[in-house]
Amino acid sequence: MNEIFIDQLLKLAISPYGLIGVVAGLWLITQANRSRQLAWLLVSLCGFTASLSKFKDDFITEPPILVFPLEQLRDVGRPLTIALLGLLIVLALRTPKNWRRGVFPRPINYLLLVQLVILLKTLAYGSVTFAFLAILTFTGMAFMLRMGPGRWLQDDENFKLAVWAVAMVGVIFIVANTYQYLIDPYAVTFVHGRFLGTTGNPQHAAVLLAATIPSFMFLFENQPKWNWVKLSWLVSLISVMYYLLLTGSRTGVLMGAVVILFFYRQNSGAWFRLGLGLTILLAVFLTFSSPEHFGLGGIDPSVSRRFTSTNDTRSEVSAALWNGFISNPFFGIPLRGDRLGYGENSWLAAGATLGLAGFIPMLMVGWECLKLIWQLNQISNRRPQYFFQVSSVVAGLASLLVGSFFEAFLLGNLTFSLLAFLIYLFMGQYLVEVDQIQTHYSTIESNFVEPPGVNNY
Repeated sequence: MNEIFIDQLLKLAISPYGLIGVVAGLWLITQANRSRQLAWLLVSLCGFTASLSKFKDDFITEPPILVFPLEQLRDVGRPLTIALLGLLIVLALRTPKNWRRGVFPRPINYLLLVQLVILLKTLAYGSVTFAFLAILTFTGMAFMLRMGPGRWLQDDENFKLAVWAVAMVGVIFIVANTYQYLIDPYAVTFVHGRFLGTTGNPQHAAVLLAATIPSFMFLFENQPKWNWVKLSWLVSLISVMYYLLLTGSRTGVLMGAVVILFFYRQNSGAWFRLGLGLTILLAVFLTFSSPEHFGLGGIDPSVSRRFTSTNDTRSEVSAALWNGFISNPFFGIPLRGDRLGYGENSWLAAGATLGLAGFIPMLMVGWECLKLIWQLNQISNRRPQYFFQVSSVVAGLASLLVGSFFEAFLLGNLTFSLLAFLIYLFMGQYLVEVDQIQTHYSTIESNFVEPPGVNNY
């Protein structure tokens, strides 16, 4: 596995595409220094390529081929993500210092501890190559976010661009998969008729789509008047929700519901309008998923029945993880193979595979996230002008925390789900620091320096 990845990386570097990519990368770095929006777009591209993967199991060793250029991109998805991460690190190192201190959000400190435990256990019992690749990619991503986007988030315009960057991952994903679907729908729905797109399975597609919903909702609500921009964000939001339903993922739908709950936590009128829209969307989905319309869309009608099914597909895995933790409470279950394998729960998987050494810092990740959500909610109460900014972060973090109980993406090292989680944390940290500095200036009643924030725009 590690040799294949390294071979892919070397082949990409010396191929004509790789050489063109080097030239394009140097040009992008030059242009991104002048255009902050282009810099954030590079984050979006990195997020999309990080989501590229192939579905494989005991029965399907090679998934259907995608249309050009999606198949070629998927084949080099991992090396391409590493290359984009490298570009972003170079760009981050060229970012000048500003009023932001560049402090890590506290949950990331504990995630780094979890990754350290993973490194040590893999070094001791697994593949040394994979151990170093995993820790380098995670620390590289964390370093890039701290030195780059962490510093770019210095005003409300860049906060909006950060939200835009997360939303653009959803836009790229929807456009690419709609293009694929119109030409060959089977290639993105071959897993029991469920939509998985260019990701590794329908669950991954659902988490990706759900993670972008808070950003689309912010961009829609932040647009004061109806125009083509506001309409485009509404169309994008509806498209994301529609594809989310096509995944047949109850986890994804639950995450979407959590987003609505936290985003409109103080606005019952918006609740009603959004609930009505979702009801209409679900009715359309169920209609076109019926057997008589099956040939029209290529979606198996059994997908819609998953949302009313009472089949329990998680308890057995969760029980096995818990038993593994109880049997090996200090260092987790013995490693089999060259790398750690995780179940469907980030928290139980940390306990089962890493023992208390990994489980305790994972609990601290959750605790610090809850503290940040509470702190942000207090900020929105004190500063109503920040309500939608806070709502996008709170809804994003809450939905991803809920999703982490059904997917082990918090233990990954370079996936879009993890990247989105970290970006939301950095956006939350920015709002906390803005609140602190505005409070400071208000106490000393200074008229000489305007505090950064919404009043500047």
